[in-house]
Amino acid sequence: MTTAQYAKIGGIMVLVMFVCAIPQGYAESPVKEADFQRMGSKYGVSPYLLLAVSIVESQNGELLGKYEVSKVVDNTQLAYLKKIARHTGRDVSEFKGSAAGAMGFMQIMPSTFHTYAQDGDGDGIKDPLNPHDSLATAAYYLARTIALKKNVRNALKSYNNSVEYCESVVKLSQKLELETTFASRK
Repeated sequence: MTTAQYAKIGGIMVLVMFVCAIPQGYAESPVKEADFQRMGSKYGVSPYLLLAVSIVESQNGELLGKYEVSKVVDNTQLAYLKKIARHTGRDVSEFKGSAAGAMGFMQIMPSTFHTYAQDGDGDGIKDPLNPHDSLATAAYYLARTIALKKNVRNALKSYNNSVEYCESVVKLSQKLELETTFASRK
């Protein structure tokens, strides 16, 4: 296993261990529990799965990335990023994300966002930097991919091609759902 692979696995595990409960910044997040419930219901995806993806990908919007996406992606992704920039009225330099080029609240690659983009807040603009649009897009993408791939783990692998990532998201999703179920019984 390479150093980069160990770092990736370690980063995922640290995030999952750190967020065994709802993250500290969750209360201040622009995306609330009702938004996860609404998008989950609208697209037929577990809201706990969506929350788990947001926690693992961006610590629920706290860690969006520092890299200028246009400088870290290949030409194909850059072409999609330019289309998104035209549609949103943004300059390509405004899109910051991970070292791989994933951007926004749900850390979505430009080609995926362009293909599956949804307007989560109803303003008529599908913007990957808008947390509600990012959440809606991820929900739509996962719903379509779960239907195509026939299970959640395979869908998650198409979101982030890592077995460790899939297992982390699934376990966190189950934990969040269990905690919510028990909390509602108190």
